[in-house]
Amino acid sequence: MKIDMSAKAVTSRLKTVNQLRKICLSLAKSSEGKRIRKQFAANKSVQRTSQALGR
Repeated sequence: MKIDMSAKAVTSRLKTVNQLRKICLSLAKSSEGKRIRKQFAANKSVQRTSQALGR
């Protein structure tokens, strides 16, 4: 399988990743995200998310 590495395709993938990142961070900031960060504070993934959010 060949991956399209044209400028248009790469730009499109970067835009998609950026949108997904923004959505994930928004969800992490939600009330449910806050509850999960509090409940699982010792979890390494939760700690990384909290750090990414600046908390």
